[in-house]
Amino acid sequence: MLSFVFDRLYVLRNQLVHGGSTWNSGVNRTQVHDGAAILGFLMPVFADLMMDNPEQDWGKPFYPVVP
Repeated sequence: MLSFVFDRLYVLRNQLVHGGSTWNSGVNRTQVHDGAAILGFLMPVFADLMMDNPEQDWGKPFYPVVP
């Protein structure tokens, strides 16, 4: 189920980044609102999960700090 949700969020992200939904446009506003609500709920859950299990190998970060 999460894979399906994240696939749809990725499509929405692409529409936003690549101009399918533009500033002050009515296009996809409902989807943007829903996507923000979904991520607003899930991100703290994921962060708590990772913080509660620091011994797990979560893989390399995608954007590591470069000194």
